[in-house]
Amino acid sequence: MNLDTPSLQQPAGRKEKVLRHLFAVVVALLASSLYYYFFVATARVEVELEVSQKADFKIYWAREGQLYAEEHMAGVVAKPERQQYAFFFTDIGKLARLRIDTHNYAGEAVLKKLVITQEGYRPLVFADREQLALLQPLHDIAESSVDDDGLRVTASGNDGNFELPISPERSGFDLLSLLCRFAVVILLALAVYYGAAPLAANLRFVPVLLFGVWLLVVAMAGISRENSHPDEYVHMAAIRYYVDHWLPPQIDDPDIGETFSVYGVSRLNNGEIYYLFAGKFHKFLQSMHLPEYFSLRLFNVALFGLIVLYAIRSRHARMVALPFLVSAQIWYIFSYSASDAFALFFAFIAACEAINPHSLLHRYLKGEGALVALGGTALLGVLLGIVFLLKVNYLPFVAFFYLVLLAKIFATDEYFWDKKGAVLRLLLVTLVGLAVYGGRVGVDYLVNGADRDEKIAEVQERMASPLYKPSTELHKKHISLYRKARGATLERIVTVDRWFEKVFRSSFGVFGYFTISAGEGFYDLVRWSGVFCLALFFAAVFRGGGWLGGGLAVVALAIAAALIGKSLHHSWTVDFQAQGRYLFPLLPILGMLYGWHHQVIDRRVILFGVVPLFCLAGYVFIFEALLRIPRVAVM
Repeated sequence: MNLDTPSLQQPAGRKEKVLRHLFAVVVALLASSLYYYFFVATARVEVELEVSQKADFKIYWAREGQLYAEEHMAGVVAKPERQQYAFFFTDIGKLARLRIDTHNYAGEAVLKKLVITQEGYRPLVFADREQLALLQPLHDIAESSVDDDGLRVTASGNDGNFELPISPERSGFDLLSLLCRFAVVILLALAVYYGAAPLAANLRFVPVLLFGVWLLVVAMAGISRENSHPDEYVHMAAIRYYVDHWLPPQIDDPDIGETFSVYGVSRLNNGEIYYLFAGKFHKFLQSMHLPEYFSLRLFNVALFGLIVLYAIRSRHARMVALPFLVSAQIWYIFSYSASDAFALFFAFIAACEAINPHSLLHRYLKGEGALVALGGTALLGVLLGIVFLLKVNYLPFVAFFYLVLLAKIFATDEYFWDKKGAVLRLLLVTLVGLAVYGGRVGVDYLVNGADRDEKIAEVQERMASPLYKPSTELHKKHISLYRKARGATLERIVTVDRWFEKVFRSSFGVFGYFTISAGEGFYDLVRWSGVFCLALFFAAVFRGGGWLGGGLAVVALAIAAALIGKSLHHSWTVDFQAQGRYLFPLLPILGMLYGWHHQVIDRRVILFGVVPLFCLAGYVFIFEALLRIPRVAVM
């Protein structure tokens, strides 16, 4: 049975029933395994800490003979108005020592209690004088003493920490309790599987899961403190400008000073039109008297809501949206103010138009009536113009979009009667799109003159922080800049700085200002689940896609390699930015590739690949991102 089966109510053969029940067993085993890994074989840390200012409390772990590393770390953001914290850690079974960073500012803090618990082990409790005295000062500790209040620490720098040798002792499991919990998890998984079975047909489960994700996005947008997310302060400032303006500003306008980043660059000068749309949406919401930080984020939240609605309405939209389920990082960018969500949304819309044979784009290319011709030229031209104005890293998506359209026109039977007419109409709507693009660029030059680039360079020199000024000597610039010119080899970027690993992790679950991440085991599970999912997908594509489908898959893989290579080269030669969001243009490309091959990919392949990744994404978004993100103060 393929994905286009109209209904699961049709009589199923004996083989189909057996396969269905076997898949249910796999789902139950997966659910119980995930429960065991994340909630039984993972420790929980409870901390009571008093700080005088906002600080990062971190615990690094290491096995015998192992060094501490950033990927072996967990922690929370501590605040003066709060003292008690809790977070998930790692499996403590083979650990030999911990490094405890109480706070990252020069000054005093008091660690009152530290408790680490994990099923099958005796709790590690450090709460009284004798226990807290076991923590040994390691770096940047000017003074430390233990009194009735706890471990009183005075740090001399921003990296004060202690080392704590540990020897976890095993204790017996409450086997009956554990088996009962496994039984509950398995029963719940089977109830969801059999209860939701009708949603498997035609990918009806996709909008259901997307709606659940949308609720998480709303929660993140509502509870997280302003500027808790990457560069949000400059994005919000740029949106505020367009509340009362329609044209881009003059580059040296003193009123836009707060829109400049430490690099001396303003988002208002990069040609993106996200800020215009978001600014007018924020102006509309002002009459509702919402908190400003929430109102500024609601445009992106609304964009994800539109994706959900489109997926409810269209089967082909579900195909394109399917890759959106595999990573919490994708959901995360819709929960705060930034232009990445806008770019991904319009790429999603364009991909849906490309693969749906009944979309406005294909009806327009087929010349279906005067109304479609007139409306299509204008509407599709504007859509393409917006796509052309997206971030530079979306250019490979634009190329693949046109490749899919040309493949449909010249290599399928959809346009056998009028290929020339379809190409001419595609050329016309592309010219309209280029006119929209040119209009936006032209307005910028109209406001700022032909010497716009020189003005940007001048303002950058004036507004950038000293570490980022173009005139600053190379050895005095920020360490992330111009690594190649400083003598770093590409091998060092990959092996020592672990560029690929950082990009991978920030593609699936690194939040805040890259301070909130999961344990090493989570990323290992995502890694192998992702490899398994891609292997299933491309095996089906190359087996049943024919020469044309296989060729499109090869091009998609080549684009992925080129985009990764370009990002790596930029990190090496310009600025070390190992961020997975730069690779998100690959998501709608995968969606288009799946839309092309959906008839040759069995739905069980999709479920086997996507469901584990979705479960992992849900875990990290709820139990890491939402629980640990700095929150707005409760009034």
